[in-house]
Amino acid sequence: MKRALVLSGGGLFGAWQVGAWSRLREDIRFDTIIGASIGSLNGWAIAGGAAPEQLSGKWKDAAAAGHLRFRFPRRPLDGIVDSSQIEGFIRDVHSSFTPCQEYYAVLTDLLRLRPQMIAGDIVGWRHLAASCALLGLLPQQRIDRVLYTDGGFLGALPLWAAARCDASLTVGLNVMPRMPWPVRAALKPLRAIRGRPSKPARDRILVLAPSRSLGTWREAFLWQRARVAEWICRGYDDAHAALRDSKHFH
Repeated sequence: MKRALVLSGGGLFGAWQVGAWSRLREDIRFDTIIGASIGSLNGWAIAGGAAPEQLSGKWKDAAAAGHLRFRFPRRPLDGIVDSSQIEGFIRDVHSSFTPCQEYYAVLTDLLRLRPQMIAGDIVGWRHLAASCALLGLLPQQRIDRVLYTDGGFLGALPLWAAARCDASLTVGLNVMPRMPWPVRAALKPLRAIRGRPSKPARDRILVLAPSRSLGTWREAFLWQRARVAEWICRGYDDAHAALRDSKHFH
């Protein structure tokens, strides 16, 4: 049975994924790791053999050193948030690990409105930055003449990517909070144009999400070490409860 772990976007709520994965790995060996947006960054470390303590430490260190700063963008696609903090975090994680198993980062081709899977052997730090490039907030990335935006732009949790990898069992970690209605309304026609990608069989998907809200949208973009540590612990507890209760693992 080929098992895929799919990690969603969700800003700094991605810390919850670290805790959830650290519990899942005690019982499950994942063959394929797939991530979109912040999930691509966690996925890169996981596929690179990171220990839970390593990845948790990087999150906490980044949160202790960082804070949110706004700016007036020079160009429309540069974003209104100073990207130096998140870029430093991305560079650090990318340079610290190299995938030793199947890994894909999901990016969105902004002009064609198509999500793309980029294999781990060609993923550079800029691919991870592109996958995390929230439109309007962070700089969009042009790589090999393609303009990329956030990997979760058209769908926070890319379960379709696991189907393309022929996964028999897919576990998704979804930390994306419900988007404000204006954003949902704007994305609805774009998703209609794109169509619905294939998904694994419904009885072979387990999607885990926080048992209760992690906070507001604003908190998803604030570097707060105490909150990051809390989200990691909650992820571990939520995954523990899911493993106990799910028929998929009995």
